[in-house]
Amino acid sequence: MYIKITDISKSYGTKDNRNQVLSHVSMELEEGKICVILGASGSGKSTLLHLIGALETADSGKIRIGGQEITKMTEEELSDYRRDFLGFVFQFYNLVPDLTVRENIEVCRYLTKQPLDLEELLKTLGLSEHRDKFPAQLSGGQQQRCSLARALVKNPKLLLCDEPTGALDSKTAGELLTLLEQINQRYKTTIFMVTHNEEIRKMAHKTIYLKDGMIFRTEECDQPISAVQLCL
Repeated sequence: MYIKITDISKSYGTKDNRNQVLSHVSMELEEGKICVILGASGSGKSTLLHLIGALETADSGKIRIGGQEITKMTEEELSDYRRDFLGFVFQFYNLVPDLTVRENIEVCRYLTKQPLDLEELLKTLGLSEHRDKFPAQLSGGQQQRCSLARALVKNPKLLLCDEPTGALDSKTAGELLTLLEQINQRYKTTIFMVTHNEEIRKMAHKTIYLKDGMIFRTEECDQPISAVQLCL
């Protein structure tokens, strides 16, 4: 199994005022699949994503990804894992305002030994004509495309998306999800996507429902529908 999470727990706060965010979460995912994580605010969705991305450390349990047990890695090994293995896309784009679209993407391109072709990526994401613009000159959808390109140029094996459509209108959200679907199919990129929109689950191979920090339901789908068919 490409991703295997076993009995993961995570809490915040002090001993006398502790908030249990995840409790004994276990799941698996095959390589090249799309997994959607659903749940209400505070259910632990983003925390689970951050643990997979080694942005936070679990209190207990194991996370094994692509043959690597990241819960046993040193800080240096975790840094290499994030650099070489992962791409991140967040709800808020985190673009560098003083850099152009091309320059924002190149920041991550220089971090990897086997980047994707920049010109091809700009074309695929519809950014070629915007390459020399600054973030303030772009629409929200264009900024999110730039954020996606920045994550993808590293040629990551695993793409983590935290509410990537949350700040977008339905039309732009649909376009972004279609791009994610195309990326999954073209590059065989494994995608984890946190969302509050239940409609998005229809394009996923696996859906995990979180409630109060625990998985209460899991759905599998061998033939998910196309993203263009979603009613966002």
